[in-house]
Amino acid sequence: MVSPEQTARLAALLPDIPRFVETRATLLEGHCEVLGLEEDAANLSFVARDGEEGLVCVVGRPARGAISEAVARDGDRGEVIAMPENVSLVAEALPGREARPAALHLLGAEERLPEAPEGEPIRLLSGPQEMRLLPPKLGEELRAELERALQRDAPMAAAFVGDVPVSFCYAASETEGLWDVAIDTLDGYRRRGHAARCAAFMVRHMRGRFGKEPVWSAMETNAASMALAAKLGFVPVDRVFVFEPARRA
Repeated sequence: MVSPEQTARLAALLPDIPRFVETRATLLEGHCEVLGLEEDAANLSFVARDGEEGLVCVVGRPARGAISEAVARDGDRGEVIAMPENVSLVAEALPGREARPAALHLLGAEERLPEAPEGEPIRLLSGPQEMRLLPPKLGEELRAELERALQRDAPMAAAFVGDVPVSFCYAASETEGLWDVAIDTLDGYRRRGHAARCAAFMVRHMRGRFGKEPVWSAMETNAASMALAAKLGFVPVDRVFVFEPARRA
């Protein structure tokens, strides 16, 4: 484990742009591992591993062994984020995993952020005490994601129908100027505009409170997420590649 001072120094060497939002957030939080660090005037390469989130980020062109070692330390269970310039290297280090492209979006000049209609309250959730509000019919994976976010006090908003929160939007990662949009809506409440209004609420909150802009990351095969991004006025600006854990037989 490297010191928080060392990880902050590495974060400062990377620009605060969408492709590095997860990597820089992991480094700035200061509790990650850094493997395979190679640093000179023309090259910065390393692997950042966040053991809590099961996330591995590959920057530059580190040794393949550093990539495979970082993944092995998580029991081969976590996602790996690669950049366009190193995706083939990561593929060589992780045979059996497939690279899936994800489009990175920023809000364009013609953003279209809806307001919540009267009668649909949207409010912030803050801290672990709010876990009592999570509905019992949440899927296991979604519940775990939301509980982790609340445990680390991530900024989160929820759209309510009656007393039940039905759509959630929170900052999955944060840097000095950006935040990564994570959004989920309960089955039975989709295609009703809850997600769009909840996301719009969070965009305004993060701008007004912290001066941070949203990054919308969507797998290019996820037509619903890509369409919602476009509906809100997000435009693609870059892409990364995500290597998901190999499926067990």
